[in-house]
Amino acid sequence: MKTRVLVRSHLDFCRRKEAKMKVIKALMVFVVIGYLLFLNTAAIPSDQDPKGDETTLQEVVVTATRTTEEISRIPANITVITKRDIEASNARNIPDLLRGQEGVVVRDYLGNGKTVNVDLRGFGETGPSNTLVLVDGRRVNSVDLSGVDWTQIPIDQIERIEIVRGTGSVLYGDNAVGGVINIITKTPEKRPHTDARVTLGSYDWNKGSLSLSGGKGKVLASLFANYDSTDGYRENGALRGKDIGGKFVFDPIDALRLTLNGSYHADRYGLPGGLTKAQLEQDRRGTSSPQDNAHTIDKYAELGIDMDLGALGRVMANVSYRRRDSQTNWISWGWKMATEMKTKGLTPRYILEKELAGHKNRFIAGIDLYWTDMDIRTSSEGIDKDSQGYYFNDEFSIIDNLVLSLGARHERAKYEFGTNSTDAGAIERKAAYSAGLTYLYGNGSSVFVRANKSFRFPLTDEVFSSFSGLNENLRPQSGQHYEIGVRHNLGDKVRTAATLFRAKIDNEIFYNPLTFSNENHPKTLHQGMELSVKARPCKFFTCYGNYTYEKATFEEEPFDGNKIPAVPKHKVSLGFTVHDIISGLRLSAQYNYMGSSYAISDQANEKEKLDSYYTIDSKVSYEWKNIEAFVGVNNLTNKKYSQYAVAGRSGLVYYPSPERNWSGGLKIRF
Repeated sequence: MKTRVLVRSHLDFCRRKEAKMKVIKALMVFVVIGYLLFLNTAAIPSDQDPKGDETTLQEVVVTATRTTEEISRIPANITVITKRDIEASNARNIPDLLRGQEGVVVRDYLGNGKTVNVDLRGFGETGPSNTLVLVDGRRVNSVDLSGVDWTQIPIDQIERIEIVRGTGSVLYGDNAVGGVINIITKTPEKRPHTDARVTLGSYDWNKGSLSLSGGKGKVLASLFANYDSTDGYRENGALRGKDIGGKFVFDPIDALRLTLNGSYHADRYGLPGGLTKAQLEQDRRGTSSPQDNAHTIDKYAELGIDMDLGALGRVMANVSYRRRDSQTNWISWGWKMATEMKTKGLTPRYILEKELAGHKNRFIAGIDLYWTDMDIRTSSEGIDKDSQGYYFNDEFSIIDNLVLSLGARHERAKYEFGTNSTDAGAIERKAAYSAGLTYLYGNGSSVFVRANKSFRFPLTDEVFSSFSGLNENLRPQSGQHYEIGVRHNLGDKVRTAATLFRAKIDNEIFYNPLTFSNENHPKTLHQGMELSVKARPCKFFTCYGNYTYEKATFEEEPFDGNKIPAVPKHKVSLGFTVHDIISGLRLSAQYNYMGSSYAISDQANEKEKLDSYYTIDSKVSYEWKNIEAFVGVNNLTNKKYSQYAVAGRSGLVYYPSPERNWSGGLKIRF
């Protein structure tokens, strides 16, 4: 369920002009850096492979094809956030890691990582419903409006994050409209070791984590525990969380691997609410709801099977169970809601790599089965959603350096709703397809083009409410997606990428503030450009930059020609890491610019825009033997800004973001 606080204000011409100048300056810096990197390429010896360099050309991912594949062969714009990237950043949580990536817009309502809108390819308020999030391939999107709980995955346990931009509806089905984010956790290591980490920071932030890993014979195992506590930037912005989990890997024979993993997460947090402009100017750290609060318990277990059948192919399957209990107490509204959600999943798939008429060919087919039962304990409601998806995808090498990708999917979703007085239900069916062509050239470079069809089913509380019953007019949305891109490597240490995309969405699901209901808008258009460069011009220096241009508009009445709220036109990130000038010393910094946008619920584009802003984050660390000390500062220039705002009749309600803040700590391995 969502609560929307509605308010009103005016446009600010000077701020808009200043924002445009900032964009121009940032773009100039981006172009200059790209040019300097190009000039430095000739000075990089091709055989140079300094310790820790992860700017490799033949990077492999698992998300884009649901099996291992080189990025250069995939017709999509893909980014991998590596373990080294994570260690160099001053990120406290996963959304902080995602902010600096092209095409990804992150808005943290509370400033502590608990309630975050992560949007791929410009869907604004419904970004979380159009972006699929996976943990080790297991979907973690909720079937209701509660979205992804980003705090359930401790950042210390992440090996890498794969971002696949553009629809992944064929391989993953529902929610994968704007793209897919796969968070891949660490695999246990053979050599026994223990990692301990303690961090302190602003707003009484303290965090402790402990992990153990080791193996013997055919068994690998790891365990972790994590505690995270902060009073928060704002009054009633506290968050207390704890996690415990583990992973076990067993290889009974060379051709068979069994993986069992699971975790338990619990938290309590405050809900400080939004502030009017007057309240914001008086005390941006204040609260409009000093007693509102919520708590969550989330636990899961998953068994994975990977069997190599030799010439007959490969069979993989995952069986999972998740239970999530949550309660939100809106004391200021005199209302609370408690839910219990249970989800079971079964996802078998078959992969065959075999030449077809003398040409390389990889075929994958699978079934995704999910059963979700949700009980709303505070209102005696029951909601069930069952889904069955059937898909295939084939990669055929027309010639050695020209790869054709074709795929299709059919998915069925069944809803059942029950209250004390009524029962209702609905069945929806949708299909998706994909067609892509990738041309490989040079050393890991490629050009690609693709066309895809996507779909999204309504969330349970978009289609049903105990107050209004079944929303029989709400239909699934569908879309036609087109994109063309190039990945060009300059020498062997510089990577560049450029992608143009265009998506026509029919019946896009959104909340209409004029009717106070979830509706389908007949047609919307999402189009833009993503540019990126990453290089290592010398052995101790790595730098990167990216730029996103995005335009998302309504194409028919009642908002024909208007911009979709919460979608900035411009976004820029620049960063660098200096390492081992002095052995063990590492310095990193990142600049993020977010352009202005209309506030949530301002489909009419009548209210004041949410201002553009930029932040600079930095971190210094020193590693000696098995000990690492680190200190970092976020929002170095102490900018006062808001990532999120809601529009209404009286103006905007703002959710202010933290000012300058610091953190520091120690990590020990033994």
